Amino acid sequence: MKIPTKQNILTAVRWLVQNCQAGDSPVFYFSGHGHRQIDCSEDEPDGFDEALCPLDHATEGLLVDDEINETIVRPLPHGAKLHAIVDASNSGTVLDLPLICRMKR
Repeated sequence: MKIPTKQNILTAVRWLVQNCQAGDSPVFYFSGHGHRQIDCSEDEPDGFDEALCPLDHATEGLLVDDEINETIVRPLPHGAKLHAIVDASNSGTVLDLPLICRMKR
């Protein structure tokens, strides 16, 4: 269960949010490879889906932002605050959140 395969990551993320209640603050941390691909569902303003690359992405596929949002963001109850730290290339909107914060230095 510790090997970062697509299924193991999804299982861990489901576990992370399954019993969340208002006031909870789960933390999701991913450090690895990211990817950007053409958006087939046409729900991305820039025309691209962001994705995380699990260890078995060549055989099982990428973890695309739509799937990540469905698994970790939408199940959160009102009042829970997800802290997500994603260190991966091309992962800027990998949670598919409705608002984006862009900082200028």
